[in-house]
Amino acid sequence: MPLPLLVPIGLGLTALATGAYGAKKGYDAIKDNSEAKDLNEEALATYSSAQKFLNISREETNIKIESLGKLKVELYMDILKEYVDIFSKIKNIDFDSKLEKELGLGDLEFEDLLEIKNQVLKIEELAGGTIAALGSGALAGFGAFGGAGMLATASTGTAISSLSGVAATNATLAWFGGGSLAAGGLGMAGGMAVLGGIVTGPVLAVAGGIFAAKAEEAKNEAHINLSKSKALAQEMHTARVVVEGIKERVVEFIQILIPLTEIFENVMEDLEKIVKKNADYSSYKDEQKKLVLTSLSIATTLKNLCDAPIIDEDGKITRKSKRVLQKTREFASLLGEKLNG
Repeated sequence: MPLPLLVPIGLGLTALATGAYGAKKGYDAIKDNSEAKDLNEEALATYSSAQKFLNISREETNIKIESLGKLKVELYMDILKEYVDIFSKIKNIDFDSKLEKELGLGDLEFEDLLEIKNQVLKIEELAGGTIAALGSGALAGFGAFGGAGMLATASTGTAISSLSGVAATNATLAWFGGGSLAAGGLGMAGGMAVLGGIVTGPVLAVAGGIFAAKAEEAKNEAHINLSKSKALAQEMHTARVVVEGIKERVVEFIQILIPLTEIFENVMEDLEKIVKKNADYSSYKDEQKKLVLTSLSIATTLKNLCDAPIIDEDGKITRKSKRVLQKTREFASLLGEKLNG
């Protein structure tokens, strides 16, 4: 009968303990790796979701800014240009302070017309004579910075049609319009630096090691990743609030610019009929004189609205845009009372 293989009790227990310890460490490694994977996925989802919503706001705002820019350019090159031509035919104009006071639409000077005329000529020259020649960057520039700001951007004799990189030269507009570093802009990083200091996303360290030490390290890094991701997501939320604020201000400009332009076109039609019959202001009846003064008051208000910058070079909403918007609303309300009264 074969003798049983005898193992010293101490060695047996040690082997058992070692096996159990190894199994425990292996289990811990699997658990840590699994937890690290879940944390990293949560971190990535948190960051990606915040970035997605911020980009949606960015793209929507850029569309609105370009739309406003197009409205401004059309106003200058189509409507205000025609108005200057009509008004310039009127002779012996006398800005009667009594009539101005009666109208209550503000003090008017002949220089107001000259400023509008000069702005029209400059924009025509810079745009190369056609709205179609303007790129999206130029339209965004008009929308965001106003006519005066855009004219200051371009050097004398430089057509805005050639300034396709207008947006790319400004970090905020580059970011709104998706301007890349290759195009001369600051791209996403530059725009985010302007809007809130976000420069880059979290670097997610995903460790797939099976050893316990590596697995535990991966779990710790995953916790750090999640914290970074949450912090960056909060910053992007803050930036999105800023972007939404810009979009709201742009929409407010559009909402007042369109109806006021429509009113102005109706007034222009009446003015053109008067001028075709008689261009001598001194022979006009009071109602006709009031129409002349009212037309210039509307034209000046529209010019001021178009020239007011909505954001500054740092991507912040300007106080001037708020003031001009409020004054324009008050003017439009008073104008409605005068025209309908």
